[in-house]
Amino acid sequence: MANPSYDHAGSTSSHATAASAADSYDQIKADIGTLTDSVKKLATEQMGSAVGGAQDQMKQKLGDMESMIRKNPTQAALVAAGVGFIVGLVMSR
Repeated sequence: MANPSYDHAGSTSSHATAASAADSYDQIKADIGTLTDSVKKLATEQMGSAVGGAQDQMKQKLGDMESMIRKNPTQAALVAAGVGFIVGLVMSR
């Protein structure tokens, strides 16, 4: 059998390719980290404005409900008593 001969230039080329792949991996990892931070920031901004809008709507609905209670206190009391009765039945079972 013949002795295998090693190509020293090929070995250097393999090391260069491995180093290049490691550099590419590190660059991709850094890019993914940057992209993740950007998406997190954008989502936080979008959610912040959505939450603010929902809070405004809830304040408006609570104001509407309060005015309805002031206009019809007897009806509001009966509805509250009915809801309390139903919750009591459900909780006792």
